[in-house]
Amino acid sequence: LLLRFILLIALCGTVACSAPQDARREVALEPCQLAGMVDAQCGSVTVPENRDEADGRTIDIHFAVVPAESSISEPDPVFMLAGGPGQAATEVYPLILGFFEELNQNRDIVLVDQRGTGQSNPLDCPELDELPLDSDEDSVSAALEACRQALAERADLTQYTTPIAMRDLDAVRQALGYGPINLIGVSYGSRAALNYMRQFPENVRTATLSAVTSPELILQLQAPADGQRALDLLFARCEMDAACSAAFPDFETTFMQVSEALAEGQAVTFEHPISGEQETVTLDEEGFMQGVFNLLYSPELVSLLPLMIQEIARTEAYGPLAAQLVAFVASLESYEGMFYAVTCSEDAALIDLDEAREAQEGSDFPLVADEFVARCEQWPTAQLPDAFRQPLNSDIPTLLLSGEADPITPPQYARQVAEGLSNSRLITLPEFGHDVLTVGCMPTAVTDFVNAGALADLDTACIEEISPPPFFVSPTGPRP
Repeated sequence: LLLRFILLIALCGTVACSAPQDARREVALEPCQLAGMVDAQCGSVTVPENRDEADGRTIDIHFAVVPAESSISEPDPVFMLAGGPGQAATEVYPLILGFFEELNQNRDIVLVDQRGTGQSNPLDCPELDELPLDSDEDSVSAALEACRQALAERADLTQYTTPIAMRDLDAVRQALGYGPINLIGVSYGSRAALNYMRQFPENVRTATLSAVTSPELILQLQAPADGQRALDLLFARCEMDAACSAAFPDFETTFMQVSEALAEGQAVTFEHPISGEQETVTLDEEGFMQGVFNLLYSPELVSLLPLMIQEIARTEAYGPLAAQLVAFVASLESYEGMFYAVTCSEDAALIDLDEAREAQEGSDFPLVADEFVARCEQWPTAQLPDAFRQPLNSDIPTLLLSGEADPITPPQYARQVAEGLSNSRLITLPEFGHDVLTVGCMPTAVTDFVNAGALADLDTACIEEISPPPFFVSPTGPRP
């Protein structure tokens, strides 16, 4: 089928092929505007919530098409799959489409809200959003249970797993009249893309996966060890960096002292970065370390971390750090109900707590698997395909992207995925954290790969020049 597809392009040309594609379209599109003033064409496809129930409930899968800029466009669009799980593609990807103007020049970009997100029967949890910032676990569990009960009245929570959602994605592809497509999946979106590649290999021309999640990765099980690896890399990087080591000669020691000072918990007052109001929360050592884990995702925030730690040690004021943590979490718009509907079946159900405690040994990051498993106890779990946790074997051209210092999806998982992909290439950016899709010239490399449909002649020399933001050595910035 791939050979027939290539011949179709070569024989009829893109202009001749575009009209039949429109003629094959089975769904009406309406003009819409996405975040960042991105103009698009929006629509929806109605699908069964449970495909095993012929007369059961249906849900609408919402999507947006950002049309190719050129009137002479390629027939194979780019489908971008969002992370989380719990993010909506139409909400998060418009903010980075500016990096892919060249890719969008000759190809449609399609953003599908995975079921449970955006406008695709969203599984949101306002009960969690209303909780105080420092709510205890009992309060969180009670709010989550109230959310589950409310969602269960309008959704079968066993029907929101990744393999089921990828059937929705293919329904959108068919309704829009596309043949093979190009996938871009980030973080959890890479899990989704790998599932689509497994279920519909004939419909994938290329795949680009950033912050790769392999079938071996079980969410929250390996996180403490992977986070510790990223933190150790930060300590080593600061020590090897002349400016950082001069400004913060005992960074690791100071960091541990700042963390241990919170053993009994402290009241921390700060200005909320969104509301501007004064907030007071109790910050303990576990909360501090979990917050640092989140900051390790971002190279920009990592560049500030040694300075923030030094200032805390000097002033004993944790407020600026707390504000950064709140701002970071607030930026991660997510549908929590969809997160638990997916992960309670795909991850929590596979966690052995003894194994989790063993994996956490030697890490300064807290054990999170126990709370995760406890939160999932009341959530229904779905039966997953036998192949779900098996390595994918495929010859689909696949570009794998990793940040060496990623705390949640380090390069080891991309290497595991690459073992089964005979036509793949892994690019790892040293000293970078989670998701490097838009870093430096990476968008150009991705665009060149998609345009060529092959890895053989992909020029990535420019990537060697990419470096992370330098460390701030004072409030005025990095050393000149």
